[in-house]
Amino acid sequence: MSLTSFIEEAPYEEYRERFAEHFVIDRDARGVLTARMHTNGGPAVWGMELHRALGQLFKVVAADDDNEVLILTGTGDYWIDGIDAESFRAVERDDETFRRESYFKWYRDGMKLQENLIWDVDIPTIAAINGPGHHQEFALLCDMTICSENTKFVEAHYAVGLAPGDALFLVLQEQLGYKRANYAMYTAQSITAEEALTWGLVNEVVAKDELLGRAVALANTVLDSQPDPVVRRITSRIVKRRWRRLLTDDFEMHFGHEMWATMVHRQDHGAMDLKGIVGKG
Repeated sequence: MSLTSFIEEAPYEEYRERFAEHFVIDRDARGVLTARMHTNGGPAVWGMELHRALGQLFKVVAADDDNEVLILTGTGDYWIDGIDAESFRAVERDDETFRRESYFKWYRDGMKLQENLIWDVDIPTIAAINGPGHHQEFALLCDMTICSENTKFVEAHYAVGLAPGDALFLVLQEQLGYKRANYAMYTAQSITAEEALTWGLVNEVVAKDELLGRAVALANTVLDSQPDPVVRRITSRIVKRRWRRLLTDDFEMHFGHEMWATMVHRQDHGAMDLKGIVGKG
């Protein structure tokens, strides 16, 4: 009898059920796993629970060797459809609660959301952005990103009284260049899908009803082009190298400063009109 044994990771059937409140998860016979964000079956609403669940999901998906490609998408007409006010106010209701909870529910979860995607997920990743909505940074951090024709990109933090530190602005500076990203952030510029394609934020703009099918087709292209899973995983790690370096150098500073500014300014997340800003023309 062996003196040691491998501890089994959570099986697909278990974590598919575990995350069902926030994601509809499906995996096909080739190992292409699709995670579709939702809230009560409709478009995802951004709350502290989804904020944590994303980082947790990336970690368990990465640990399952039967997953070969990850597709991340949303539900309905919005990538993320507004804010769950009560979820945020439960953390922000008074100074004592905010000080006690801000590290675990804000800082740690916010860091792991990005870090787990880039450090842990060593399979190719595809984001299929199905419409406008905030927090598109983790979609832009995927290896490939496609979007629907009605998608818009807006860095809204500054416009609603927050320092732009949760990685979207950092990603935009990397992908758009400093001047264009700075302008977009300070003015809450609404970047259309076609502009995003021209400027290099996304790889393709696809009709909304064809979006998921196109993402699956891209996943199959990845699998057909290189059938060896080890080569795919090593390639994925090479692809993510630049993001790992950028996050290591700058993300902690960006997000730490957003947290510090939030401590001082104490913006009420539940009162933010993010949907109004993100959806503007």
